[in-house]
Amino acid sequence: MTETAGLQGRRVRIVLRRFHPQTPREVIRGIITDMDQYGFRVSGRPFHDVADLETSQRIESHVEVDTKVHWISYNSIRHSEIILPGSTPEQEDSEIQRRKPLTAHELSCQSSS
Repeated sequence: MTETAGLQGRRVRIVLRRFHPQTPREVIRGIITDMDQYGFRVSGRPFHDVADLETSQRIESHVEVDTKVHWISYNSIRHSEIILPGSTPEQEDSEIQRRKPLTAHELSCQSSS
């Protein structure tokens, strides 16, 4: 457990497993606040990986405006990334965090497509 203690306070991007291929990919972006043998807590926001209607490229947009603490079990993680200060992923994370949240209409369109 001492190896994981160094992860507390780190900025992360966590892609969760999907239960059905047609559901949008859910991503949690935030900071690890606590860990145990089953999972960890991340203070952050959930994002959905959606198609941009103008460019058809995949983008991440947050679905909640407020930051909350999320408990994430290790079994629910598809893959994760530690975001290092001053790195390109940190710049991308900052840009993604500034985007407007998805509207209720956009969320329903994504789940039906």
